[in-house]
Amino acid sequence: MSITALDNDIIAKFKTGDEPAFTAIYNHFYNHIFSFCKYLLPTIEDARDMTAQLFILLWEKRETLDSYKNLRAFLFLNARNKCFNFLRDQKARSAIDKKISDESNAEELAILFSGIESELITRIREEVEKLPDYYKKILQLSYYQGYSNQEIATMLEISEKTVRNAKSIALKSVKMVFMNRDIKIGFALSLYYFFN
Repeated sequence: MSITALDNDIIAKFKTGDEPAFTAIYNHFYNHIFSFCKYLLPTIEDARDMTAQLFILLWEKRETLDSYKNLRAFLFLNARNKCFNFLRDQKARSAIDKKISDESNAEELAILFSGIESELITRIREEVEKLPDYYKKILQLSYYQGYSNQEIATMLEISEKTVRNAKSIALKSVKMVFMNRDIKIGFALSLYYFFN
């Protein structure tokens, strides 16, 4: 429909709620508004939805519009504002979604590593228990109870160098058990940090 065909009589009828008049206005402006929204929005679906919303709004506000110029200005101004609002809200939603995703991933990783750590500690303790009493005692005093090499040497009445050597032998023994089992890299790294 041409611009001249959209005369004041159609606009007047539209103001009173005449549906054929609304259809005429819809057909006249639809492609222009849709193209404008498509230019501003990321997808064609977004542009279609936005165009539909704009014509619903036009129908709701019909009593305030009494000329072709007002109709055109109303549609394009609201199209611009609503598209910009949509883009702003979408950006905010993306930021929120990213934050939620990051927090969820961090929580999942924390749970995963907590499980790995728990299993690792249990397995290390099992292997320590299998050591000869002398080496087991030194590791327990050092890593479970937190005594220094000098304090262990004093308690066991041996030299500090003997404590260091005994710890080294015991640790190698425990580490070799895990390495011989073709342990996963995560466990190997955790084992390293547990004993260092």
